[in-house]
Amino acid sequence: MKFGELQPYRVWFDYLKTCLLDEELSKKIDREHYKSWNISEIKKSKFDKWFKTHSSLFTSKGTIKIVTKITNPQAITLEIPTSYKIKEIQREIPKILKDKVNKSTSRFVLTHQRKHIKTRALDNFLLAWKNKKKFKDKKLEDIWEQTNQDIKDRQDKIRKLIQQGKLRRRILAEYGQSNIKVGMKSGKLQKLQNKSVMISKSIFKATKILNNVCKGHFPGEYS
Repeated sequence: MKFGELQPYRVWFDYLKTCLLDEELSKKIDREHYKSWNISEIKKSKFDKWFKTHSSLFTSKGTIKIVTKITNPQAITLEIPTSYKIKEIQREIPKILKDKVNKSTSRFVLTHQRKHIKTRALDNFLLAWKNKKKFKDKKLEDIWEQTNQDIKDRQDKIRKLIQQGKLRRRILAEYGQSNIKVGMKSGKLQKLQNKSVMISKSIFKATKILNNVCKGHFPGEYS
């Protein structure tokens, strides 16, 4: 599985882990649904290690091979006369397999209404939620500042790993900095209000996603 394809499952793992570590959310988790995830391991495990033994929950492609009997009920066995030329096979197989393949057979599929899942945004929502939980007495604009600093620290760490050749290159981004606009009011006041609104939206979205995850859906509807 390519890096970009893997990220939604990493974020799903992070959200579920957050639910497991939270006293209230932990009670809402559909443990029967997540039985095959071995959720008792998730609390103390990192995604990369966990995924090595659980990747089959999300992938089910297998390989193309010649078989003499049906060995996989989730596969289609084709009988091709040996007299067929490669070009003939390439022309005929798409017609035969139309509407029969490209169907997910894994139990755990992503549920979303968007064309692409923006994993960086989902990461940032979760960071905002965690900071609000951790710093209950702080003002919203302070939570925004803390979240933005956490993201900068994380990106600096990633940048360092990329430079060391320990991590593949990826797009780096900060949290909401470009979205802060100063209007006709006092610049400082307007900036604080925008930060408060932005962090509130992030916390709200993270809360909805966490509740969706408890039910077995990721990310689900969260707008």
